[in-house]
Amino acid sequence: MPLLLQHLITFCRVVETGGFARAGALVGLSQPAVTRQIAALEAELGIPLLDRSGRQIYPTPAGRLVYERARRIIAAVNSLKEEVADLAHPERGRVAIGVVTTVGLRLLPPILAAFKKEHPGIRVYVKADRTQETIERLLEGEIELAILPTPVTHPRLRSVPLMEDPVVLVCAPSRRAELPDPLPLEKLAEIDLISFQAPSRFRTFVDAMLEQAGVYPNVTMEFDSHEAVTLMVEAGFGCALVPASAVERELALGTLVRVEVEGMPRMARTTSLAFRHPNPGWSPATERLFQMVVDFFAQGG
Repeated sequence: MPLLLQHLITFCRVVETGGFARAGALVGLSQPAVTRQIAALEAELGIPLLDRSGRQIYPTPAGRLVYERARRIIAAVNSLKEEVADLAHPERGRVAIGVVTTVGLRLLPPILAAFKKEHPGIRVYVKADRTQETIERLLEGEIELAILPTPVTHPRLRSVPLMEDPVVLVCAPSRRAELPDPLPLEKLAEIDLISFQAPSRFRTFVDAMLEQAGVYPNVTMEFDSHEAVTLMVEAGFGCALVPASAVERELALGTLVRVEVEGMPRMARTTSLAFRHPNPGWSPATERLFQMVVDFFAQGG
């Protein structure tokens, strides 16, 4: 029996609900019809996809793989249908953009606000994740564009630079009074440093730059987001090396202050907008969002 899109949809609902009857209610099928579709899918792939040994149904290892791939296939088909329909109405449409959480939370809101004002009929879907996951989504076609903290190097991708994002040392105002002004580079290894967790691209970048300068930081706390790092620095538990874009608001409010480090090598990353290459053909909505992002940063953000 040929593999049908409906089989994949039904299978995903079974995995998500943990039962045939509940899945059937979502897709408009009887429980026996759901059972037949799952059996046909397993027969086509030649391997069990569900563990039915207990009261709850769980995907097997093969089932988890099929579930993840099926979700992407379903999303791609739905996207295709919408994009074809949108070709007749350029003022409408949809576009999916990915952002790395560390840069997207601060940079994307004003862009989306301006885009919505200018193009109210276009729906923008946002996927926030880590760098590698965002790149994978771009390669697989889940998103058309991606804002990344660094340029991307991949034969199937291209990127355009948006802005330079320097890495700065920050601390709470109360903590700043305890430090020399400016802070000698060698003293950087003596202060309590709150850092983005390792391994991560940002942490690897910072550690490598400091090591080149002969500095081995005393990291006392590690977190998996710049927001968590910022909160702990604001509470006075230490200093942090962070992208300037991640603390722009806190510096403006005065809850954090910048610490000048004498002799510290200049550290900066280039925030970039990535897309697939060769370009398979963008929808009008994607073209407009691409131009909006580029223009926004060209005008100084």
